[in-house]
Formats: sequence, structure tokens, C-alpha cells
Amino acid sequence: MEAEFINLIEDGGVKKRILQEGQGDLPIDGSRCKILYKGTLDDGTMFDSSLNSDKPYKYRIGKEQLVKGFDIALKSMKVGEKAEFKMTSNYGYGDDGDSYKNVPKNANLTYELELVNFKQPKKRKWEMTPEEKHQEAINKRTKGTATFKQLNYKEAQKIYKKALSYCTLTNEEGNELKASVQLNLSICCYQLEEYKESIDYAKKALELNTNQQQKLKALYRKALANIKIAELEEALADLREAFKIDSTNSAVIEELSRVKQLLKEARMKEKEIYSKLFQQKLYDESEIEPKKIEIKETKSEGSSCCDPNEKIEEETQSKPTNENNNGQIQEEKSDVREQIKTENNENKIVEESVTSA
Repeated sequence: MEAEFINLIEDGGVKKRILQEGQGDLPIDGSRCKILYKGTLDDGTMFDSSLNSDKPYKYRIGKEQLVKGFDIALKSMKVGEKAEFKMTSNYGYGDDGDSYKNVPKNANLTYELELVNFKQPKKRKWEMTPEEKHQEAINKRTKGTATFKQLNYKEAQKIYKKALSYCTLTNEEGNELKASVQLNLSICCYQLEEYKESIDYAKKALELNTNQQQKLKALYRKALANIKIAELEEALADLREAFKIDSTNSAVIEELSRVKQLLKEARMKEKEIYSKLFQQKLYDESEIEPKKIEIKETKSEGSSCCDPNEKIEEETQSKPTNENNNGQIQEEKSDVREQIKTENNENKIVEESVTSA
């Protein structure tokens, strides 16, 4: 016995009869559906069909890609369901009809529809409840981990950052998820040689104070990054804390041993450098002390001391004496008198010669 048609809307403009049951959820506005369909008029004439295509027809609810009644029909179906729908012209091609498909004006339509599958539309972040955001963070974390395993660390980092933005729950479950994503970001940054960022994410995971296993991982991630930036004392402290949590963890034990050896080598090298510095002179003392003036000592007979008048005597000897100066002046005066006498004699001779002439 065939099922009877039921009204999907109050005015009876869209009626439905199930031909094959489906299962699962119902699609909503924005869902992307894959369907098979066939449309006929009241006289049985087929005006449209997707059955001649190799692939199902893709239809998005809310876009009214075909007729208005399609959205109402699909929102009542489950995946795998087949149904027959009767629609009045108000939910079909209306008063104008469709000349391209040979649908007359004010024509009633009958569709046979099969919902192959559909995808629910993704809500925007601000449209989600905290629980929905929590689930979205889990989904993105899973996607990020798959990308990380493919060694695509940069892309994985981007996905984990998106996952972190959805971690809004502040209960125990929410904090553990947030810490998990931060630890994944820490190791991504480490692989990308962003060591300070790796340390920051590990610190944030520690601040959430979640379970001991996550605390152990955070300390270990932080220690690895500290080793890379030569903060060996910090790394040693982190690894000792991690060792307190799990003294059987082989990775922690191995890194703890390595850091101790690195510190030992660093201290020995430092000691060697300081030892060399103390063994050699850091500067030449003669360059900073004033040079001493060497004074030659002249010993007089019967005395071993320097004569204090020696220098003064040398200076006076270098100048002409007053006696010599006086002699020189007398000679110069005598020469002048002889020159004047000669000139007078010459003038007298000239005068006499002029007179005689």
C-alpha cells in the first residue's frame, strides 16, 4: 500500500509521499546536497531531469537554484531517502512558467527526489556555542596532526593556531584541550627553529596546570628549545622537574645526561679561558707610566755628587761675555771715525779742485 501525501506547509502548496526511507539528520539552510531528480507536469510530460547525468546534481539549500519548493522538500529528507513531491505553481515556475523547459504558466509540478548525501554548512565562530567551538578545536587539531605527520610543519602550525582560537571552554576538559594544542604548537615552532616561540607555548601550557603527563611534555619541550638557544641552566632545571614527575622516562633521562655533559664542557672551557687571561699580561706597563728623564752625572774631584751649577754654567758659556762685547763696540766706533775722516778728506779734495777751476 502506497503512503499518502502529507502537507509540508500550511497552505498545502508542497506535499510529500515517501517512496524509500532514509536515515540520519535532516539538511538545513546552507547545506550542500547531492540529489537525483525528475520533474513532470500533470499530464506526465517530463520537463527536467538529472538522471541523464553521470554524477548527482549539486544543490545548495537557500539559493533557490531550481524552484522554491525544492528547498522545502529537501529539508524534509534524510540521506538515502526517495520521495515524491507535488507542488503548486506558487512553489514552481509561477504565473510566467518556463519556456526553455516547456513549463506552461501556472503549472503544477511533480518531482521525484532522492537525497544521495549532504554536508551541513559550517557555522561562523561567533554563531557557535562553547561546546561547538570545543568540537571544532578537536577537529582542527586532528587535521593539524595529520599535516604534521606529513612533515609539513608550517601548514600544521597554521592549523593548530586556528584550533587554539576555538579553545574557549574553561573547565578541565577545555583546559586540557587547550594545553594539548599549545604543546603541538610548541613542537611545530621547534621544528621550524622558532625556539623562543616554542618556549612561550610550552610555558602557556604549564600555566594551565592540567594533568601531570601534559606538564611533563611541556617541561620537556621547553628544555629542548632552551638547549638550542644555549640556556643550559634553564634546560637543566626543566629536565629535573620532568624527572621528578617520571623518573623512568627515557627521553627525559637522555636529555638530562646530555645537558649535564654540555654544562660540564662549557664550564671547563670557561675555566680554561680565564686561566689564560690571568697567565698573560693584559697590557704593557711602560705605555701607561711616564718615562723617566736620564740625567748624566758629572763627578768632580774629591766628590761623588752632581754639581748643581753645571747646567747654569753651560748656559752662560754659550753667551758672549761683557768684555768681548765692549771690545767689539770700540772696534766698530773706530771704523766709523776712519770712514768719516776719509769722507771729509774726499770732500775737501773735491772742494779744492772746484775752487782752483
